Amino acid sequence: MNQKIKYAALGIALACTGWTGASAEQVYELNPITVTAQRTKTTDLKTPSAVDVLTAEDIQKTGATSVQEALKFTTGIIAHAQGPRNISQGTMTNKIVIRGVEKGTLVLVDGVPINQAGRYNLEDIPTESIEKIEVVRGGGAVLYGSEANGGVVNIITKGKRPNLVKAGFGNYGIQNYALSAQAGKLGFTATYDHTGKIDNVSSPDGGRPKGMYFNIRRGEHANFNARYDFNDKLFISHTYGRNSDHYLYRWDGRAYTSVNSKTHKVTVYPEANAGAPYKNELHKTEENLTTIHYDDGNLKANVFYNRRDQHSYNNNATTYPYIGKKYNYNKKYYDSSSYLDETFGIDVSNRWNFKNGSFMLGYDFQREMEDKTVSDKTSMGKVTPGTFNHYTRNMHSFYGQLAYDFTKSTRANLNLRETWTEADAAGNKYDKFTPEFILMHDLDENTMVYGKVGKSFMMPTFTQLYGGGNIRGAENLKPSTGTHYELGWKKNVGKNAWRVALYHYKVDDSQEAKWITEKDGTDKIHYANENIKNTGLELEWTRIQNQNLSWHAGVSFSHPEKQERNVSSEGKETQVSWHDYYGKFGGNFGVTYIAGKLTTAFNVSYLGQRTRDYTPYPSLKAQWLSDLNFSYKANDTSRFFLNIDNLFNRHDIISTSSSTFYDLGRNFMLGYEYKF
Repeated sequence: MNQKIKYAALGIALACTGWTGASAEQVYELNPITVTAQRTKTTDLKTPSAVDVLTAEDIQKTGATSVQEALKFTTGIIAHAQGPRNISQGTMTNKIVIRGVEKGTLVLVDGVPINQAGRYNLEDIPTESIEKIEVVRGGGAVLYGSEANGGVVNIITKGKRPNLVKAGFGNYGIQNYALSAQAGKLGFTATYDHTGKIDNVSSPDGGRPKGMYFNIRRGEHANFNARYDFNDKLFISHTYGRNSDHYLYRWDGRAYTSVNSKTHKVTVYPEANAGAPYKNELHKTEENLTTIHYDDGNLKANVFYNRRDQHSYNNNATTYPYIGKKYNYNKKYYDSSSYLDETFGIDVSNRWNFKNGSFMLGYDFQREMEDKTVSDKTSMGKVTPGTFNHYTRNMHSFYGQLAYDFTKSTRANLNLRETWTEADAAGNKYDKFTPEFILMHDLDENTMVYGKVGKSFMMPTFTQLYGGGNIRGAENLKPSTGTHYELGWKKNVGKNAWRVALYHYKVDDSQEAKWITEKDGTDKIHYANENIKNTGLELEWTRIQNQNLSWHAGVSFSHPEKQERNVSSEGKETQVSWHDYYGKFGGNFGVTYIAGKLTTAFNVSYLGQRTRDYTPYPSLKAQWLSDLNFSYKANDTSRFFLNIDNLFNRHDIISTSSSTFYDLGRNFMLGYEYKF
């Protein structure tokens, strides 16, 4: 589709409908059912947490093809990315930052944690098999354990799958296909997503070495999910996912000269390399997740096995780094690394009800395993033997909840968790007790206030402890521990739902990555314990005007800060003063409108007063993410759709670390869905 046709289609659709978005089958729900925040079914109004629920219809309105994309218009969330449109760089995956906590998002699929080595690959999870997503903002999620310093994202899959096929095409080589079917008790969903060539997705001023652009040659994501429901209490599911991303680095043509302050080594990036390729970088990830899930209302049990196999390959293209001379391609510099992360887990809990409340007790076990391989081939063709390391860790938890009703209007929850690990390869043993107390009061049948205080924690990963490749391990790294406070007010009145949350937290010993210069002048990543804190206010408003029109809006004000530790080449840490990072002001707005068979959706999010997360902590321009989606339901079997992402065609930075990655320019996908 050329530009004239695309804008003509957009103009016709706008003329017919005006702004907005929803589904012809369902309008925005004011008081959805949630299960994640308290491990039991409650309405949003009665849930003592800041919760957002995105249904399958809500997700469809955004035109998102992955969970990472679907969450970027949610209050209190920053979608941090290492590349546009679901593309990431191996272990440097995209992140969902909740309330300014970069390392603190616990991701669940049907209540099963999928975090491994601090990564959860939301960009690899397609939206087609999802029934809804529940986002619980705020740390201290004692009921779910490690990694919930910022909050919890629970992805709940569909039981019965619709029989449909879908295909979409757009600019930048975008292709998206989906097939879904149900045969008796067995349902499955298969998806494939492709992004083509994108040049200059990064700034040449960031990264190591400096002076080059990252260019994407190809990004692919394939996913297959099957679920068999034995009955309404027991099901087994398996998900296979695969992504493959290809980057090409090119010199930008400017001359750079740097001098190492310790070794006085001079490095020159010459102008002669303008536009020349530096290296190819290939990343591939395969993941298998198998889960057996049982839930009879009181007794809940999950048994799961998660395996993620990541490979990265780097080789020089036609120029040798720093010199600017043509180089023999047959003697190309080559290196590779791989991570095989495996987790086996069991989670069992039961709830007993009594006259004025209930008591829940559970046990959680996870065995974490990692195989790491790093190999190098020198530029002279000599092979450096690869290094191989195998790590294991067993983690146990007992957790419980006492829910007690003092009166019909006043209730309290006491949540407790005791977590300990068996000794790992370095002899590290961790032991953490995390309590949480919540008090709730109904001002009337449509208004609730709550207050809570709780602790959170996060275990260091094997990579952080033992390093590998260009990462120097820190075997004495401590688990992070957070203290969280929150006051909330919720009210449903007429066509409106109002939500307000005031929070404060401080996380001590957060595990943070630092670039250090070794004695030989090489740069490496070193992990150190640092402190972070934030105080913020979130306001949300949803209104259902009528069956055809609804909208929602949210704003957040916060002040995330970090107290860093500088690291010397000898590994000595020196604590420095507090500094700002991420953004202080955020907002989001979405509006929906249904005109006959045509549904139109518009969503936008804003992040302002942004600060870089590295010295000297420069400010970033504000970020605007926008999306316009049209869905035309011709009949019960046929639906046409047009999604326009980055409607304002902004060149915004979507990362906050030392490297700079940009959002994809205005892009669209036009497609057709057929139900059979």
